[in-house]
Amino acid sequence: MESLALLVSIIVFPAMFGGPIALLLSLYRPAGMSRFRRIFIIIFAILSSIVGIFLLIENVSRGANVIGALGLSTGLGSLWQLKRYRKVTP
Repeated sequence: MESLALLVSIIVFPAMFGGPIALLLSLYRPAGMSRFRRIFIIIFAILSSIVGIFLLIENVSRGANVIGALGLSTGLGSLWQLKRYRKVTP
């Protein structure tokens, strides 16, 4: 039973926390964004989007759908911010 709870927490973690962390990191823009930070944002955003799509498609429960929508929207939002920031600065 403990292994099932661990598996569920591993599946839900990127959508619940990865997307909002990536979005917060992409909203705060210092004078120059480091390459490590940009890669970190991209990895978290893509991972949360993939897990969010998985949770939305599987249709497990309403709570999983909400977490999936949160992960998908924040992951795509952080990628959008990163793309927009890259165009503004040379």
